[in-house]
Amino acid sequence: MSDLQAQQAILVAIASFTVLCWDHMITFADEIDLIWYKRKGLSGYLFLLNRYITPLGFVVNIVALTLPTWFGESCRYFIRYEGAMATIGIGIAQLMMLLRVHALYPGRRLAIAIPALLLLAWLALQACLMAHGDMVPNTQQDHSCREVYDSPPGLSVTRAWIPLAYDTVIFVMTVWRTLPSNRNREIGRILPTLLSDGTLYYIVICSVNLILTVMIVRAPPALKGVSAQLAFL
Repeated sequence: MSDLQAQQAILVAIASFTVLCWDHMITFADEIDLIWYKRKGLSGYLFLLNRYITPLGFVVNIVALTLPTWFGESCRYFIRYEGAMATIGIGIAQLMMLLRVHALYPGRRLAIAIPALLLLAWLALQACLMAHGDMVPNTQQDHSCREVYDSPPGLSVTRAWIPLAYDTVIFVMTVWRTLPSNRNREIGRILPTLLSDGTLYYIVICSVNLILTVMIVRAPPALKGVSAQLAFL
């Protein structure tokens, strides 16, 4: 990995962490009102876990990218942590989306099974890639620690497009359930909010996963997984 590529990876990480902190600050009041002062079910605890475990992952990732002594065997162990944190953070968000579908399609097991199978397939793939993961090769001047995204060949691309397919399925199912109700004005605020928030979430996360897929195919080895940090957001 060249010095320029290492600097690019660090800048993307810092920019992503800055956006994450900004989002936490502007939504903290809503978090207090809607989560801490309310009775928390499974979705509430998943929200808090995802909200506060993600910054921890970002901080450690930035340290690994910038600390000169974090290389060799230390880096080989760290990339397992990096993969695990990505799996936990993204997996929790996907599970929350699955709970939303479960609420929209009560009693319809087939509707839940389709996205659930995609989620399980992605988790199995993540476990496989973590077991076979390796670090990006470094120069003597640069010891930035980061996981390489081209080993084993082909699986890294699948790692990106399965979440893309999962988010598409969730989005289509949400629109299918909420759009007719919005047209008939059956429910006041809940379904329109689900539709608008779901559309915004899909546009953002779909764009991130699409960029990641393209970069895994076209970018240099050291930069293939740079945009994966944006998926934490």
